[in-house]
Amino acid sequence: MKKLYVVYLVVFFAISIGAIVIGSYGINDQESHSYVLPDGYTGWVEIRYEQKDSPPLIREGKEYVHLIPRTGILNTSDSPTSGEMKFYYLDEQGNRKKIELDMIRTQGMSTKDVLASNGTKEELSVNVFFVGTEQQWNEERSRN
Repeated sequence: MKKLYVVYLVVFFAISIGAIVIGSYGINDQESHSYVLPDGYTGWVEIRYEQKDSPPLIREGKEYVHLIPRTGILNTSDSPTSGEMKFYYLDEQGNRKKIELDMIRTQGMSTKDVLASNGTKEELSVNVFFVGTEQQWNEERSRN
């Protein structure tokens, strides 16, 4: 009986260590995303993926950098990927200042029908979120 208990413990610890190693590898291997917005920007942000004539996202190591223009709409030829998300403002000197998560509202991936230049509808993969204070968010919701 004691021998069976020892075998059980060895198998249990081997499985536990294996699960931790596999889980850590998956988390550490995942790309992250930095969303860099113009200093003081508030409003909707939309990233449109798989746009043929658009440049790919900038890469900094394992990080995708989304440089959001003043329009709030970024077109990229890249496909959407999952990963950690970080948000920054970019000042005129090129310094990034972290945007706290309480300023990011309703972030999510979806599809959107957009009218193409040839008159046909095109379905896009988009990542959409709102940047602003709770008051700005409430004002935006009351407008729509």
